Amino acid sequence: MNAHALSPAASAAARPPAAASAYQAPGVAVRDLALAFGGQTILDGVSFDLRPGEIVLLHGGNGSGKTVLLNVLCGYLTPDAGSVGLELGGRRVDPSRTAPERLARLGVGRLWQEIRLFPTMTVLDNVLAATPKLPGGRPLCAHYLRPGAVRDEQRAKAMEHLRRVGMSGRARSSCDMLSVGQMKRVALARLLQMEARLLLLDEPFAGLDVDAVAALAQDLERVRDERRRTVLIVEHRRDALSVDRTWTIGEGRIREEGGRGG
Repeated sequence: MNAHALSPAASAAARPPAAASAYQAPGVAVRDLALAFGGQTILDGVSFDLRPGEIVLLHGGNGSGKTVLLNVLCGYLTPDAGSVGLELGGRRVDPSRTAPERLARLGVGRLWQEIRLFPTMTVLDNVLAATPKLPGGRPLCAHYLRPGAVRDEQRAKAMEHLRRVGMSGRARSSCDMLSVGQMKRVALARLLQMEARLLLLDEPFAGLDVDAVAALAQDLERVRDERRRTVLIVEHRRDALSVDRTWTIGEGRIREEGGRGG
């Protein structure tokens, strides 16, 4: 299939026929996004839609703007031009006008290249720290998370998320005793615990062996299918999991390559 520039019109045209009759507003709507650093153009008129409940794979060369785009979507960078609209819990949110921590509370979840767990806390407590409206949501408070601060249903919910990603058996383990693949699965469980609706994942398969990649890919597909979360993945491994769409970023532009499995 020939790659074509991804515009709002092209995005609508590419929508599967089954979804056309029951079209939902996109979970993410990006229009004419532009950003430059020191005179070097990183994003140049980028436009796309992300629909609820789909996984999109974004790949490109080093320095092509993949991580920059994620940073714009989660409010860490402000674009020079263009607009971004996030549909979060029935409200439309502009990340350029919203603090990253508020975006996280509204449902934007970020998995970083470097895994950001509390190493000396247990797996379960790491997940509980992401529970909305708990003191553990603040990094300095997470180290003092007391059993009494967490209701039974919240603890049960955290255990269910760990079961979903195959880590319930390590709930009492300290995170500094986990493999890289296990830590990434715990990080995914934290995103589920914080009730993230939009998951922005930066190279989740980096550093993983074949078995760990397959396990994490199954977790992500299950999140898509069972939880109807929108997932944008920056990843070099293009065949690691079944995706709904594959995009390439280069020279400041995004091009779409194909549909599920592509």
